[in-house]
Amino acid sequence: MTTGKPRPLISVDSHVVEPKDLWLKRLPQRFQHQAPQVQSTDKGDFFVVPNTGMSPKPVGTEGAMINTKINSVITKPTGYRFEDQRPGAYDPAARLEDQDSQGILAEVVYPGWLIVHSIPDFELKVACVRAYNDWLFEEFCSYNPDRLIGAVALPVGPGPIEPAIEEARRWAERGAKTFLLPQAVPGMAWGDDHWEPLWAVLEEIGLPVGFHQAAGQVAMFNDKTTPGVFWTTAVGNKISLGWVFMQLVYGAVPERHPNLRFILVEGGIGWIAFQLNTMDHLFTDHHRWTIPELAMKPSDYFNRNFWATFEDDRPGILTLPMLDEKRLMWAGDYPHTEGNFPYSQEQVAHDFQGIDESVISAITHDNAIDLFGLSVPRLVKA
Repeated sequence: MTTGKPRPLISVDSHVVEPKDLWLKRLPQRFQHQAPQVQSTDKGDFFVVPNTGMSPKPVGTEGAMINTKINSVITKPTGYRFEDQRPGAYDPAARLEDQDSQGILAEVVYPGWLIVHSIPDFELKVACVRAYNDWLFEEFCSYNPDRLIGAVALPVGPGPIEPAIEEARRWAERGAKTFLLPQAVPGMAWGDDHWEPLWAVLEEIGLPVGFHQAAGQVAMFNDKTTPGVFWTTAVGNKISLGWVFMQLVYGAVPERHPNLRFILVEGGIGWIAFQLNTMDHLFTDHHRWTIPELAMKPSDYFNRNFWATFEDDRPGILTLPMLDEKRLMWAGDYPHTEGNFPYSQEQVAHDFQGIDESVISAITHDNAIDLFGLSVPRLVKA
């Protein structure tokens, strides 16, 4: 750690590792034969969803392995047992201790097992998402709701939109601060008419809506022919948040719903300046025949309706002169291996070299307070 008093930080993208028996305990009886669970084998512990055709996923890849150096060598997992996870991944008391060690005052908490959004049976998916939300808020975030800010997962897919609307209303009434949608639903763009009732309700509720990379499936990057398929998919997942932005803007969603607030979660920020410049250029040259007709440049929608998060993006920081810093937010991505723990302070110092102190405070602290309405004092007066 750095010496002296740590910089106050708010992480807008952190995760849990769900308990082994979360769905076994909370799913209705009729879904028990398909309940997601952890199974132990001689090769390690795996999350499995029985009777669905989904491939097992190693538990250890969900996190809590510690970085040895910033931007350098990473300690690989020594085992894939659930018990190898850092306790703060699933124990809220241990999580707060780890927050304190990093100067982190609060975290927005997303699922660890994001592929719950990929469950093919829609009714099962709805039941699993509801069970996850109940556990997250009743057993994890309730320990300290001012510092553990749960993102309510909304069940969407090739099925009716009503379950997502019902879940959004249910948790808005219970004081939730933000929602989670997958980055993609195969075969369904976010500008499709199918989603219009959901956008109308979410605009009415008024809470920000995050799209998290790697949540759901991204067919355009599901490349089975390229060597290193995991890496091409991992990079593609991040890049595709720019695709989410295009689907929403070119689908005229923020045009029709000007009060919606969207967050592009864990995709970094280095791509934003280039993409906005390119989209604005095309708008200027071709707007007379674009369908649907847009009233503003794409960058105007970004600067009104969108936020983006990053955990390690020095190149993106160097594009700040071309961006509105109020649209950017820092994240620790605890407990994942690509996150900053236990070097959050050092990573921030590295990424923000030469940046004005008020801008650092906005991106690492104040913007999150303003967007989520957190009970934490701002560092800089608004």
